[in-house]
Amino acid sequence: MAMGRLISDETVTADLPVQSRHPMDTSGILLGLLSLSRTAEEADHNSNTEETLGGVISKAVLRRLLSALNFRDPNTVRHSRNVAMLSIGMAQYLGWEGQHLKMLEVAALLHDIGKIGVPDNILFKPGNLNPDENELMALHHNIGVDVLQACRAHKEVLEVVSQSNTYFNGADGGYQTIGSEMHQGARILAVADAYDALSTDQVYRPAKPHSEIMKILDDSSGTQFDGNVVAALARWSQSHGLPSPGSSTDTASGISLMTQEAIEASSLCHIFSYLYVLESLYDGFYVVDSDLRFNVWNRGTERLLGYKTQDMLDQIWTSRLIPYADERRNALPDNECPMNIVLEQGAPLTRDVQIQRKDGEWVEVELQSLPLLDINGDLQGVAEIFRDKARTSKKPGEYRELKLAASRDALTSVANRGELETQLGVALNEFNEYPDGEPFSVIFSDVDYFKSINDNYGHGVGDHVLIGIAKLLQHETYSGELVARYGGEEFVVLCPATDLRSAIERAERLRHSIGRATLEGMGNKKVTSSFGVAQVEQGDSIESLLRRADKALYFAKETGRNRTCSLTSNELREHDGLPDPHAGESADPFLFTKKFTAFTGADMLVHKLSGFVHDHKAKLVEVTQQHVIIKTGRSGLFGSWGKRDDQRPVEMEVGFEDMQEASRRQGRTVAMQVSITVRVRPIGRVKQADVFQDRARRAINALRSYFGVNSGMTH
Repeated sequence: MAMGRLISDETVTADLPVQSRHPMDTSGILLGLLSLSRTAEEADHNSNTEETLGGVISKAVLRRLLSALNFRDPNTVRHSRNVAMLSIGMAQYLGWEGQHLKMLEVAALLHDIGKIGVPDNILFKPGNLNPDENELMALHHNIGVDVLQACRAHKEVLEVVSQSNTYFNGADGGYQTIGSEMHQGARILAVADAYDALSTDQVYRPAKPHSEIMKILDDSSGTQFDGNVVAALARWSQSHGLPSPGSSTDTASGISLMTQEAIEASSLCHIFSYLYVLESLYDGFYVVDSDLRFNVWNRGTERLLGYKTQDMLDQIWTSRLIPYADERRNALPDNECPMNIVLEQGAPLTRDVQIQRKDGEWVEVELQSLPLLDINGDLQGVAEIFRDKARTSKKPGEYRELKLAASRDALTSVANRGELETQLGVALNEFNEYPDGEPFSVIFSDVDYFKSINDNYGHGVGDHVLIGIAKLLQHETYSGELVARYGGEEFVVLCPATDLRSAIERAERLRHSIGRATLEGMGNKKVTSSFGVAQVEQGDSIESLLRRADKALYFAKETGRNRTCSLTSNELREHDGLPDPHAGESADPFLFTKKFTAFTGADMLVHKLSGFVHDHKAKLVEVTQQHVIIKTGRSGLFGSWGKRDDQRPVEMEVGFEDMQEASRRQGRTVAMQVSITVRVRPIGRVKQADVFQDRARRAINALRSYFGVNSGMTH
C-alpha cells in the first residue's frame, strides 16, 4: 500500500561531522526560536505551497528538526518513522485523505521532538530512571509543543501532538472524561505510538508479538485508547498487512532529509536544552517577536493565566490583553509595564507584579522580561518568564521533594499510597455520584517469596526486582490504570471503567507477564506474584475496598501462590463471619480520629506542617507546643459542602505526644519519634457521615505524606 512518507531510510544518517559546540547566552538561545519562526513565516508567504507542505509546516524547518533529532538519537527517528507509517495506514483505512493525512504524518514524525534536549545521561541511561530523571524526561512532550508553536506548525498539528499523550477517557488528568473532544488524529497517534513501543525490544523485555499487542490494546479500548481506532488497526493489519519497520517507499511530498551541518543541529540542541530549564524551574513563559506577536505560549502559562494556547498564538501583546498591577493591585501605567520598559531600554528586567487571569482572579508572580537581541544589538523580540510567588517560599529542591513525597514512591517511581488513595477517593466520589455508571476495580499484588530473594541474593537485588516489576506493571497496563506501590513488595493497580471479570483477566495477564520476565540480578530464576481483585460496591470506603482486595490476595497466597483470587463483600463476610464492613469507625460519625508515628528532624516539625498549610491553602487557627489547629477548604453558599475537597472545609486538630529521641549524630539529636493524633471535624453543613469520613481520611493522608509517612489505614 502506498503511503505518504516525509523521510526514508536512505536519506537519514547518524554520521554527522563532529564540530565544537559553542556556549550561547539566553537571548541568543531564545532568538533561535524566533529564527525558526521567521523561516516558517517566509515559507508561509511563498506562493509555492510545496515549501510548507500544503500549509502544514515549512519544509526547511522540518528538515532542521529531524536532522537535530537524528543528531541526538537515530533510534527516536526510527521510532517516529514507524509511528508515522502506522498512523497514516490507520487514517487511510478510516477514510482520511489530502491535507489531513499530511498533518497527521507531520505530527507523528515530530511527536517526540522534545527528546532533542534530554541530557545524554538520561536519554541514553542503560538502567532505570530515578524519580528526578523521570520528571525531567516527562517534560519532553511540553517542550516539543513549545518548539512546534515557534515553528508555526499548523494548529491541527499542535492539537494532535498536544493530545497524543492524553488518555482517551482523561484518566491521567483526574478522571475527567474527554471522549469525543479528543482529536481523532491524537487517538490514532496514541495507538500507533503504543503499538511500535510494544513491538520493539526494550531493556526490560523483548518485543511482543502482534497478537499479544492487539490483546493489550483491545483491553485498553474505551479508556486509554479509542476502541474504533484499535478495531481499525486490527482490520487494516488483516486486510493489508502491517508495513515492515524501516521499509522504504516513495515520498509523496518530495521531501528528502539532507545531512545538516553539525553546528546547526548543535544550536537546536542548545535551544531544546534551555527550554528544559524554563519548563522545570519556572511556572510559565511566552515569547513575542519584534511585532509583539505571541510566537510561543507554553502550557505553564496556559495553566497560570487561564488563556488557551490556540487563542493566544499570533495575537498582539498589549497591557490590556494581559493586565499588570503592583503589589497593592493598582494597575500599572503603560510606561511602568515591564514589557514596555524592556522595549524602550533594551535591557533585562525582573520585578514582582500581579497579573490578572482570564477568569478575573489575580496571581502574584516574579516576572523576568528578557530582550532578544541579534548580533548587531537590534531587538528582535522579548521573552517573559513567570515564577508563581505562591510557591516561592520554598527552595526549588524542597518544593520538588514535597511534591514527589506526596505522590511517588522513591524506589520504584510509581505512585505511592497517598496518591493511590487520593485517586481512589476521586473514583469513589464519581461512583457514588453516578451509581449507574461503569464500576472500577482494584488489583492487589504481592511478590511471592520475596523474603527469600532478599536472603539469598541480597537487598540490592531485591530492590532491582521491585523496580523491574513496577516498570513491567506500568508498561503492561495500557488502559489508564494507576500503578502504586502499597508498601514492601505489595503493589496496587487502580482500574477505571473495569468490572470484576475484566479486572480478573487483567490480573491474570499481569501475573503471566511477571512470570515470564527476566529481572535484573536474578539470572535465569523467574519471579512470581499473587493477585487479589475487588470491584467497588455501593457503600464502599477506600479502606473497605482495599481490605477486600487485600483479603483476596491473602487467599491467593494461602492456596498456593502465583494465582489470582477475587472477593465480593458478601463472600468476605461468609469467609470471615465479619459484621458489615462499612460500619462507622467512631461513635460520633462527624468526628474522625487517627494516630500515626513519624520520624523527623527535631527542628523540622513546624516546617513540615507549614508545607502542608501552604500547599493546601489552609489557615493556622491555633499553635501551641502540644497541638496545632488547621482549617482547610472553603464552604459554598450558606455553608453547604460542594463536590470537591477544596469545597469541603474541615478543622484538623494535630496533637503531638510521646516525643522520643530516635537518632543522634555527633552528640546532637537529629531525629525524633513523634506520636501524632489528628482529629478532624467538618465545617459547614454536611448531610452524609460517609462523605465527611472519606474527606477526613484524604486530609489526614495528605498530612501524613509531609512527614514522610506512607498514607493508608492507620491504627
